[in-house]
Amino acid sequence: MAVTSGTVWSVQTVRSEHQDPVKVAEVLFTMSHADTYAQADDSQLLAVPTLIQNSRRNGKTVTIHDAMGAQQARKSTDPALMMGIKTVTVAGANVTFEITESATAGTPDLSTELANGLIPAQECPFSMYVVFTEA
Repeated sequence: MAVTSGTVWSVQTVRSEHQDPVKVAEVLFTMSHADTYAQADDSQLLAVPTLIQNSRRNGKTVTIHDAMGAQQARKSTDPALMMGIKTVTVAGANVTFEITESATAGTPDLSTELANGLIPAQECPFSMYVVFTEA
């Protein structure tokens, strides 16, 4: 199986103070329910610095330093069931993560990684916060 990649909905800067070089962007994305998730491979977002640069449109080069899960996604088959991301790592321009799911409706525990198989369709997107600098 191959690594699955997210489709970005939007990118917005949520923290950008002129005196502090560290900035934070929120990236909203979904995973294709036609893709097969493999626990051994995880999932990723590709070319994250470019996504942020294109959203800021100031001509500066973005370097990402860290990322973390933010908004959980809801399964479209049962919006009471949530999906999240964990073990988020930055490798060059890409962000890799595990997809998790809640076992019971209304349960915020998202520590269980999604089983190998098709990724469930999402009612609303995931989001992650990305820490970056620009020059």
